Amino acid sequence: MTLWQDLRYGFRMLAASPGFTIVAVLSLAIGIGANCAIFSFADALLLRPLPVARPAEVLTVGSRSSFEAFNASSLVSSYRDYVDIRDRNKSFEGLAAFSYLTVGFASDPTATPKIKMGMIASSNLLPLMGVQPTIGRTFRPDEDRVPGRDAVVVLGRTMWEQEFGSDAGVLGRSVRINGAAFTVIGVAPGSFTGMNQVVRSDFFVPLMMSPRVINDKKTASLEARDARNLRLKGRLKPDVSQAQAQSELTAIAADLERAYPVTNKNQQFFVNTELQARVAEDPPDAMLVAMLSTLAIGVLLVACGNVAGLLTSRAPVRAREMALRLAIGAGRGRLVRQLITESLLVAVAGGVLGLGVGYAGMILFRQIEIPTDLPIALPFQMDRRALLFSLAVAVASAVIFGLVPAMQASRTDLTAIMKASDAVAPGRRRRWGRALLASGQVAVSVVLLVVAMFMYRGFRQELLIGPGYRTDHLMMMGFDTSLIRYTEAQSRQFFQEIADRARAVPGVKAVTMTTSIPMLNDTLGGVPIAPEGFQFPPGKENTETLASRVDEYYFDAMGIPLVSGRNFSRRDDENAPRVAIVNQHLAQHYWPNQDPVGKRFRLKSANDAWVEIVGVAKTSKYIFIAEPPTDFLYLPYRQNTAQRMMLVAQSTGDAAALAAPLRDVVHGLDANMPLSNVRTMEQLYQMRAISIFNVLVTMVGAMGLMGLALSIVGLYGLVAYSATRRTREIGIRMAIGATAPTVLRMVLGQGVALALTGLIVGLAGSVGAGELLNAAFPGGNDQRDLMALVMVAPVVLAVTVLATYIPARRASRVNPMEALRYE
Repeated sequence: MTLWQDLRYGFRMLAASPGFTIVAVLSLAIGIGANCAIFSFADALLLRPLPVARPAEVLTVGSRSSFEAFNASSLVSSYRDYVDIRDRNKSFEGLAAFSYLTVGFASDPTATPKIKMGMIASSNLLPLMGVQPTIGRTFRPDEDRVPGRDAVVVLGRTMWEQEFGSDAGVLGRSVRINGAAFTVIGVAPGSFTGMNQVVRSDFFVPLMMSPRVINDKKTASLEARDARNLRLKGRLKPDVSQAQAQSELTAIAADLERAYPVTNKNQQFFVNTELQARVAEDPPDAMLVAMLSTLAIGVLLVACGNVAGLLTSRAPVRAREMALRLAIGAGRGRLVRQLITESLLVAVAGGVLGLGVGYAGMILFRQIEIPTDLPIALPFQMDRRALLFSLAVAVASAVIFGLVPAMQASRTDLTAIMKASDAVAPGRRRRWGRALLASGQVAVSVVLLVVAMFMYRGFRQELLIGPGYRTDHLMMMGFDTSLIRYTEAQSRQFFQEIADRARAVPGVKAVTMTTSIPMLNDTLGGVPIAPEGFQFPPGKENTETLASRVDEYYFDAMGIPLVSGRNFSRRDDENAPRVAIVNQHLAQHYWPNQDPVGKRFRLKSANDAWVEIVGVAKTSKYIFIAEPPTDFLYLPYRQNTAQRMMLVAQSTGDAAALAAPLRDVVHGLDANMPLSNVRTMEQLYQMRAISIFNVLVTMVGAMGLMGLALSIVGLYGLVAYSATRRTREIGIRMAIGATAPTVLRMVLGQGVALALTGLIVGLAGSVGAGELLNAAFPGGNDQRDLMALVMVAPVVLAVTVLATYIPARRASRVNPMEALRYE
């Protein structure tokens, strides 16, 4: 028979058993859909390849910059280190350097600048990545040699469409970037959005233009070896392995350390794949993806176990058919192929319906918003990759649930079946197999529900405790004076005047200036410090710590209490000794059981100047509501000049009503000043804490309920099938005196035993899952873990007992005379 005949026969057999087909297809749709949704989440955060030619070949190179608070690290490089690696290595076909930057972009000299994000890049980046411009050209090699000379720009496709109306005559046009004139030489293709999967680059300028577009002299420096703000991407030569490239980079790093001991001490070079680099840069997201993926696979396994149980239970019904086909000459391989074809039909149907379940999950994930005005987004898409993944999962599930029953069916005992009046009774091994499947489904569903309850209670507890700062009656807005080329003196004057004028606005209770806002991650930054008397591991001299520059009104306006010491004052300016306020966690970390007030640390960004701690603030949340307690440092902004600042105004009434008058105040000082992140603290907290909490808990809870529903169906089907196969036995028992309650207890006992076994195994597995969750989301407690177990166990036991009670009750009401005639 041909494959087409197999398909036709398979369709007929599935149509002849609509109950089996519907349950099997819906079970798989749930399992495949859950995995499709989680794949879209993982793809957006970690897995989506770079939009370049042959993305799997692209590697990341650089020295490691660590951020210990979240166990994160990234590979970075200075321009001088990049040149040495590029020129000395023999492993790479090409090595390019780039960095992202935020600028004030004006499409013509008279236009008001708008905040845009773009890239400064070496001239070989686009050719190395296989990117050809839509119109115009990319950078020439000679535009990558002289600092500040070649002011040319390649526009991103979106920028070209939105700002220039897709005008092909844009080539040669003059635009302004941070006040400097640039000439447009090309437009990048729409498929190339940059070298970050979640960030869209609006333009590309030569790396040599750093001094013209970056105001900070250290960051813009092309000579300082310790100005490590570049990212390096490269492709290996044919027949060169990553390990060989790593060995060569290690040797180059050792040479540079000997040649430049001051700037390159302990600076080793590493090479990572794109996935390795992404995981290292964001371990919490990687852990979250791993956890959700594991749960989704658990749902799929429960679904496959469900269908496998149905197929195994259905096998005796089709045993006579299989025996007849074998008797008239069909080979065992032929029967296996037929049964696998039927399994594939079920899997494909489940996969198609699963796309709908997956799409619903994607809609849920799209509720996650990133609070930023920059072109940053998480693209949750039902694209070709998601479709191919769903197809692969469907085929894999068909093999998982269909192969074993098909092999068993092909090993039929012809003589026994042809003589039997009702096929044959299932063997002990098959009964045990079905029992294990049912118990396993219950166990996995218990783990899923415990994880969901753990996350719900954990996040809910964090929300009840709160972030540790005021979230109501606060309006924020950001300024970056470097976008319009302010000097440091002009920036200080602007920030002082804007704060003084904002305080005079009706409805404003207090105003503070700060470089960062909690949970507004694109404003957060870190500084390297070396606490006095603290011993770092060998090869390490300082640690990167989250920090913010704030004024003397910050703690009162934000509602963050000082637990000891004093607040900043106007006297803490550039002429006064350097001071700082630390949070409780940092104080306990470096000076346990001591009074931190009066202790000192060296601030590397201030030429290793000593900084004295004058106060301790209560620890709060800084990046995410579920983060563990984290070190944080506050510096007086009058001692630490910054050109990017946030104004936070505390209102007496509705904070949103302050947006318009505060905009007028800013434009009254400078009409060209771009504004960013204009929103209330409530809006920010809703996006960064509550909506993410709702999405994650809803998704995990849905997977837990899916697993439980599938296990109930599986357990019900097993008990019902077992009771049906024992109909004659039950009739005999009742004929010789067994009562209906006795039969009820007998059948119910089988199901309850399986449910209890699965419950016990699931609870044991949940303890291990709780440990993993505590590692992913530190700050959990044993009481919360125990409560999750206590709340889930009786619920699962109750619904599984109900699932077994229904077929048991039906069996206890059987008519003995009809049962004795049952075949």
